Amino acid sequence: MERKRLVADRFRRIWHIVEDIADAPGRSRRELADKFHLSERQVQADLNIIRTEMHLPLVRRQGYRFVREEPDGSGEGAPDLREAQLLVMVLRQATQDPSIPSERLSSLMRKLPDMFPAHLQPLVQRTLDAVTSPRSNQHQVFAALADGLLRGSFVKLYYPPGDTSSPLSEPIVRPEFVVPYLDAWYVIGECRQRNRTMMFNLDGVAAVSMAAEV
Repeated sequence: MERKRLVADRFRRIWHIVEDIADAPGRSRRELADKFHLSERQVQADLNIIRTEMHLPLVRRQGYRFVREEPDGSGEGAPDLREAQLLVMVLRQATQDPSIPSERLSSLMRKLPDMFPAHLQPLVQRTLDAVTSPRSNQHQVFAALADGLLRGSFVKLYYPPGDTSSPLSEPIVRPEFVVPYLDAWYVIGECRQRNRTMMFNLDGVAAVSMAAEV
């Protein structure tokens, strides 16, 4: 169980490194190590995950930076990952509103990834692909997670009986962000039952609901 916690904590740290590089492109590995109190070897391992397993456009060019970034970096007021994913999910829910012209909405969703800073573009595209997936439960899962993100509230994940991808069959989580890793999606957030940050695989989730207040 401790390994699960370390995985969640590491992914949170990795995303902080992503945001730091986006905000201040050009940092060296030594500078990143000093800022995050890590060894250069640990930083390199995290950078490898960012580039090869999260598929973000990270390059080493006079320090580390993301390609296709604006001259001043991500820019003041640029959206973060949570806001970017919320926008995608809200637009997906808007497709169910008959009063909104479907062709214009579809056109906007196709253009959406390019509207974000370089480090968010692959994640926005993958979120968009997931919420428009024909898989029957994917829409409901992401819609409920969007509600939890927007409200800052807990949601309950329901795994099928016998599923081994989660240490809990019905974990209650306050989502911080949703992130793709390799070929799966994960939610990272505070687990009510364990009272700590944990990471849960979403591919096996059968349903998600808002959790009761305690």
